[in-house]
Amino acid sequence: MNDEPQERVEHRPRGPKIRLEATVHPGDKRLALEGVADLDLDRIPDPEGGVRLLITADEAAQLVERGYEVRLLRALPVRPLDSALVMDDDGARAWLEDRLGDVERREGS
Repeated sequence: MNDEPQERVEHRPRGPKIRLEATVHPGDKRLALEGVADLDLDRIPDPEGGVRLLITADEAAQLVERGYEVRLLRALPVRPLDSALVMDDDGARAWLEDRLGDVERREGS
């Protein structure tokens, strides 16, 4: 048995997990925005010339450390996807058929 006082560990309740909606811009170093792909983040073009993405605070820090300018727009809670937004296979086929119905197709290719 050890007679030395043990360090007390506090267990703080964790707040709700969030993702940050952000835009990334070239920053002072004028970095190419294609480099954001190196972090394997889902991204889309931003109408104002940057890249828009959903990131964690750690990912935002990584981007800043690399020299990018990161503008945080809003915090979004991480939660399960609303099942009403999930399309089943039949619904997906119907949606595609509705949009591609007039496209000529070759069978077997």
